[in-house]
Amino acid sequence: MEFTNAAELLALCEKEEIGLGEAMLRRETALTGAGREEIRERMARSLLIMREAAATALAAPQKTMGGLIGGEAMALDARRKTASPVCGPLMARAIAIAMGTLEVNASMGLIVAAPTAGSCGVLPGALLSQAEAFGFGEEQLLDALLSAGAVGYLIARNATVAGAEGGCQAEVGAASAMAAAAVTGLHGGSPQQALWAAGTALVNLMGLVCDPI
Repeated sequence: MEFTNAAELLALCEKEEIGLGEAMLRRETALTGAGREEIRERMARSLLIMREAAATALAAPQKTMGGLIGGEAMALDARRKTASPVCGPLMARAIAIAMGTLEVNASMGLIVAAPTAGSCGVLPGALLSQAEAFGFGEEQLLDALLSAGAVGYLIARNATVAGAEGGCQAEVGAASAMAAAAVTGLHGGSPQQALWAAGTALVNLMGLVCDPI
């Protein structure tokens, strides 16, 4: 089972009446020879690393060797708890988690490159905050990660996720597209809606020469 672009992925989902995550799971099992449970266990490991990275920085400042950053995640989360954030509590929590993941990355901690180290905070920020706010369980989050993986795979195959090649829009743009598809699926969106969300997120970050906070 293979798909090389979004049109083929959507056609497959509609034909088989499956979501993006299931399509990606079937592709991975066919490509690697691993069983479904083994693939999901690998995704569960990635999800655990995301959780631990966010929790680490939200519990204590993660200082870099140069001391340029460290403690921003805690400050952002404290602000969320004591004031009314302009962007709302859900987005503020997502930002704190994303920033915490970036702190862990910058201090040489363990993170998941999703799809790159430079954009490692986007997907956990989106997914973990959604899980907290709406009560999504482990299996739902694994499906969401697989959906995100499908979008990331298509971008990497047909364009690039490397900042050195495509600029920050490639890293943060790809991560945002992955997160948009994943969140849309979590809330019951169809494969078409998930891909629309991914496309919209990507378009809105095209042309970036520097990462947004």
